[in-house]
Amino acid sequence: MNAGRSLHILLVDDEKIIHQTTGDYLRDAGHNVTSALSANEALARLESEDCDLALVDIRMPGMDGMELLAKLGQVRPLMPVVMITGHGTMDTVVEALRQGAADFLGKPIKLMELDAVLEKCLQIKKLRQENRHLHETIRGLQALSNLRTGGGKFVGASAAAEKIRTEIRRAVEARCDTILLLGETGTGKEVAAQEIHALAASEESPFIAVSCPALTETLLESALFGHIKGTFTGATHDRAGYFELADGGTLFLDEVGDLSPSAQATLLRVIETRKLRRVGAEEEISVNVRLVAATNVHLEALVESGKFRRDLYYRLNVFTIELQPLRQRREDIVPLAEHFLATFGRVRNLRFAGFSAKAKEMLEAYDYPGNARELRNIVERAAILAGQGRVDTEHLTLKPGAAKAVSCPEPPVVAAGMADDERTRILKALEAQRWNRRRAAEALGMPYSTLRYKLKGLGLD
Repeated sequence: MNAGRSLHILLVDDEKIIHQTTGDYLRDAGHNVTSALSANEALARLESEDCDLALVDIRMPGMDGMELLAKLGQVRPLMPVVMITGHGTMDTVVEALRQGAADFLGKPIKLMELDAVLEKCLQIKKLRQENRHLHETIRGLQALSNLRTGGGKFVGASAAAEKIRTEIRRAVEARCDTILLLGETGTGKEVAAQEIHALAASEESPFIAVSCPALTETLLESALFGHIKGTFTGATHDRAGYFELADGGTLFLDEVGDLSPSAQATLLRVIETRKLRRVGAEEEISVNVRLVAATNVHLEALVESGKFRRDLYYRLNVFTIELQPLRQRREDIVPLAEHFLATFGRVRNLRFAGFSAKAKEMLEAYDYPGNARELRNIVERAAILAGQGRVDTEHLTLKPGAAKAVSCPEPPVVAAGMADDERTRILKALEAQRWNRRRAAEALGMPYSTLRYKLKGLGLD
């Protein structure tokens, strides 16, 4: 039998004939059976064995089945217990169910009824395995988000940083369930989303971060909303989407402006109803999710050009927080650099002596086209070069032109004629694909990241 269709069953009965008949039937069906002739023997067995189900006779000498049921509720609270009765009245059955029994079987045991009980327990086992897998997935996604951001609060000493923190607190106090973050790439939108989550949710609730451009259009809706088995090639089992994974917590959708028209329509429906339908499914699933969306583009311009739904924009634009670029809040550069250095040291169990005065001056003089994300990369590289000492100017890759060339390359310089030809080709592809950049990239035969790079170089981003 498939391991997923097999149960480890504890059979407790003082009659040996039950162990021979029922036990053999269960083993022939592919299940693993542990036999116990008394309640005390059953408890002893459970000290070294994990069982998925217990079949317990109510009438046994010594500790009877009802007493054992109470004990099992203490030592194995999640294990279903099915009572077997040959002499009990309906009152006994009702009392057993009231005390936590999952079901009951009469003697002699009818195989059809036994099979029904086993199927029910197999479904419980499957749901627990799926639940365990979901929790592991959520922990992995949260760890990945913490790895990207350092997992800290929104750091900064400037008035702009304090304004952001104040707006975050107000959004949480008002219990906003939809928040829009605006800002250039690398300004700390995911960190702000994490702080919203930390202030608004319990420690156990999930925080799921999703980069919309990282999802291919064909799988985007499945990733966000889930799918059922057999919906498309490769859908070998039912799968919960990111919305379901974030149930009870926060879903962070980064670069929401890149969503396809169909995904925009589905997202609007979920925001309005707080219900979703997995791809290929008929029934709806209710979700309780705080949605934090982020973008580095002006959604109003996308709305006016027809690339973004106006109704979705209005639904997202309930409470907006704008994050200024680092070059406009230079007071935050050194506190952020010190935060990144401390985080790097904590993760790698290293101790640093901070930055020299000249290193701080050098950091504050730089413009950071990549914002806080670029600063973090610069600090981590400097930390590696400095060992465990003080970070000084020679450890910083910030020479004019050099750091910018490495951290944020300038768009390519092309001849005027070539630029015009490429601009025309790209514009035609975008118009043919209704300004969906991901589909346009596929039509042009180039990676999506390459198209975005070219759009910037041609002044079309």
